[in-house]
Amino acid sequence: MFKGLFSFTNTFTKRYFLKYSILIKNADKAIFCGEDKDLMTSLKSQSSLIPKGCHNGACGVCKIQVHSGKYVKSQMNRKHISTDEESNDVVLACKVFPKSDMEIEFIQKKKKNKYYLGDKIN
Repeated sequence: MFKGLFSFTNTFTKRYFLKYSILIKNADKAIFCGEDKDLMTSLKSQSSLIPKGCHNGACGVCKIQVHSGKYVKSQMNRKHISTDEESNDVVLACKVFPKSDMEIEFIQKKKKNKYYLGDKIN
């Protein structure tokens, strides 16, 4: 009795509340997302797929390339996203709200070179 109800509830939830499929290309995995939450919040359930970050645009670890799909965005932090990047669909996942199915790819933050006293610099 409950098995069928759970199956219906799960299908209903995905279809009506989590209505968009978000394909994470560099993880080759898709999740469902609603349009009322930013991508980072929706992706939080897949902690192994996404970098851990602040969820408000300050750290920049959720930088993504949107390959396809429609979305609305709130203001980007210029420390992490330039106007050129933004116009080329490079955005912060914590500032993006999907409006259709999407394909995204996380862009890893470049690690800064560390130099120690006595190191030779080429």
